[in-house]
Amino acid sequence: MNACTHQYKTVNIEAHKQTIYDHLLQCVRTESANAVLKRFHTLFIAGLHYPEPEVKAALNQIVVSIKGKEDFALFFNRCCYILVNSWQNQPDCRSMIPELVAVLGRMSAAPATLGRSRSKTRLRSLMQQFAQSSYYQRLRRFSEFITPQTSASSSRPLSTILRRYPYLYQHCLISKEDSQEHQSSVRQVQQHAQEQFELDLSHYLTGIFKRPAAPGQIIQPAGRTQLILPDSGPLIRSQNPTLLGDNELCKTLKQYVGRVDHQGSYRDGAKHFILRNQASQTYLGFKKNLYDYLVASVDTKFGRCRFNQQLQKQFDALLPECNDRPMSDFLLVRTCNRLLNFLVVESRQRPNHIVFMDLINNVGSTATVGLLLKVVLLCKKIKPYLENRFALLFNHYEAKQQGAVKWLVACLEKLNLAWSANFGRFDFSFVTAL
Repeated sequence: MNACTHQYKTVNIEAHKQTIYDHLLQCVRTESANAVLKRFHTLFIAGLHYPEPEVKAALNQIVVSIKGKEDFALFFNRCCYILVNSWQNQPDCRSMIPELVAVLGRMSAAPATLGRSRSKTRLRSLMQQFAQSSYYQRLRRFSEFITPQTSASSSRPLSTILRRYPYLYQHCLISKEDSQEHQSSVRQVQQHAQEQFELDLSHYLTGIFKRPAAPGQIIQPAGRTQLILPDSGPLIRSQNPTLLGDNELCKTLKQYVGRVDHQGSYRDGAKHFILRNQASQTYLGFKKNLYDYLVASVDTKFGRCRFNQQLQKQFDALLPECNDRPMSDFLLVRTCNRLLNFLVVESRQRPNHIVFMDLINNVGSTATVGLLLKVVLLCKKIKPYLENRFALLFNHYEAKQQGAVKWLVACLEKLNLAWSANFGRFDFSFVTAL
């Protein structure tokens, strides 16, 4: 096939895809959600006579011409989100999203071939592959995400409490291939959920503040938004917005905003480290100082047993060719990224998290999250990268019952607190007086 023929074929496939997209957009604008789902099933799954033959012909051309399962997955993922993006903004239609997911999920158990035409057989195969892909998993998570759960339960899957952790939304619910509309929608929901959590936490902590206050007295320094006691009547205690017990919540928050060593809080320690390391130095010198900074917050007995040696090996193997170079922002980001791979989990393909589990079992979830917070406070650019590490763990265990992964739930809750305390809009330092 010459270059001109190949270019024509590529353009033609894109034109066929656009025909499908435009058709689905028209359907969701003019027909009921039930009618659209029936159309969707007829067009992509049942393989029966479709009312608009030109649309069916376009799909057949895509199926027989498309290069591979990844190309089809991208195309079909967009088709799904044309429906999802419309339905999620209509409260009466949101229940159709789980219906769509269920229809697609049943594809994985259907026979691969039914003695049909070549295009129908290939379509069935491609649909089955989609039902086993990461695209479908994100769609399934989103379906659970938009279906509110009244409360957490140890017997329910971990995936059902994704809504509690705004910092996971972008990493669990969207990919770069998703439409800008869907990505923007998820980010807006994330921002609202984070703000609501911080506000609920502020109200809860205000309610349990022990010191008596005169009417109208400000008892909480709260950044740009200060909470003021009502002029009269009792202060109503708000509900604990976390899955932690009352005592554990307060103890954890104190750890993340209060004094942890002779230098003060985690934030103070990070500022001192940055100031001490502003002078020109080699990358090797920086790694030595960073090692000391991290092990200072690890239990001495556990550190000497194995962790300190493991960490030192990581630093020795970390960009040794750069040891004599001056320290730079690029090296800082690379170093912190690699550290988080070691401390939490490396990748979806290699989800080994033995070190993370070892830390939790020996120093506890509060101190483990505190150690990660220390890294992020040195380089705030890597905050999304750490969130992505936790998203990998969440996805890895999402089918497990919550009661079977209590350690992970505790870490997710405490990262929520660490983020709110150090990067949110409220000043929670008053909890040190509780």
